[in-house]
Amino acid sequence: MDKGNKGWWEFPRWSDVYEQGTDEYIEKAFATRCQGNQISCPCCTCHYRYWYDRNDVRDHIICNGFVPRNDESFHLRRMSPEREAEDLQHDEPSNVNDGIEELLYNALREGPNEEAKKFLNLIEEGQQELYSGCKKMSRLAFTIRLYIYKCDTSLPDVAIAGLLEFFKEVLP
Repeated sequence: MDKGNKGWWEFPRWSDVYEQGTDEYIEKAFATRCQGNQISCPCCTCHYRYWYDRNDVRDHIICNGFVPRNDESFHLRRMSPEREAEDLQHDEPSNVNDGIEELLYNALREGPNEEAKKFLNLIEEGQQELYSGCKKMSRLAFTIRLYIYKCDTSLPDVAIAGLLEFFKEVLP
């Protein structure tokens, strides 16, 4: 394979090409899809599941290797100018008038539908205090923490239902 058709991640991790490709990927990723100061880590260990800052992502890619997403692998490869020109000739023109403006106009004019209203009500209820005077935790935060505890400890639904009944009796 020549360097022009080979992805940078296919080179040895100690090579200059791999390191340069890593740096270019990180720059592009942080410029286009960072949340705060983090992106989902594309290393072989994290597989886009965990979010880290720039330095940690770079260390992960260098140490663990890189896993390109299927939709990214085409754009990340280093192509020759002839190949890029050929690909540009075969590009289809984008449909500028895809109807999104009309869809947004109708949605905003009509307001939220019944399902959206139910969801907004759930959010409002979730932001209420867990009980009168409780400033540490909202109802939603309590529910989420209890669910995480259930999942982490593999508690069955019956156990959680019993706990909720107990909390109902004890808490104001």
